[in-house]
Amino acid sequence: MFSGKRPTNELFGGNFTMRSYIKSAWPERVLDVADKWILQNGLRIGFPVAECLTLVLDVGLRCSEESPTNRLAMSEVVKK
Repeated sequence: MFSGKRPTNELFGGNFTMRSYIKSAWPERVLDVADKWILQNGLRIGFPVAECLTLVLDVGLRCSEESPTNRLAMSEVVKK
């Protein structure tokens, strides 16, 4: 939702997945992987887009850890 890309996008293949794409940009370059619609609308109204994307993408990355034991519990997701 936040990148504007689908997991089946031609960009992804082999070991390069949507998760690795987001992880490669987090936290310093989150605006580089953000959907342009989010950027245009958020920046237009003065919303702190980079700060919010950093937080949301962190939760997404932590929820999509390869090992289920390393993933955030839903109770922690709600708090974040």
